[in-house]
Amino acid sequence: MKTEKIWKCPKCKRIFKKEKQQHSCTVYTVEKHFERKEYAKELHGYLKKELEKKVGQFIVESLPCCIHFVTKDAYTFAAVFALKDRIRIHIASSELPKGVENSSKISKVRYLYSIDVKNKKEIDAKLIEQIKKAFQGPNKNAGF
Repeated sequence: MKTEKIWKCPKCKRIFKKEKQQHSCTVYTVEKHFERKEYAKELHGYLKKELEKKVGQFIVESLPCCIHFVTKDAYTFAAVFALKDRIRIHIASSELPKGVENSSKISKVRYLYSIDVKNKKEIDAKLIEQIKKAFQGPNKNAGF
């Protein structure tokens, strides 16, 4: 089995599949995303806790645009955007669930779609399963 080499930026400590991957080293705390967005913070915390229990361990990377959820092998499988009254989750997956309105094809085998979550009840088994499929692959070369 081939092991992929991971590169860690010496400045910001983010991990990537390619050495010297172009990126921004801008430091942006998770807390900054939730300034004046307490409800979004609550939803994010609940989502993160549920994913840790039901999907597995992942890395949280806070970028100026959003909060990425990244596997230990440097694959970004989801991103969370904090909005005033909800969170928006972007999911990168080989499967596009039925009924998804906001999606785009990002490679031959990958889709990027978004789901708005307005309350904890929407963080249900169906959503967790969609994110779990993104977390597991199968082709982890085409994430964000």
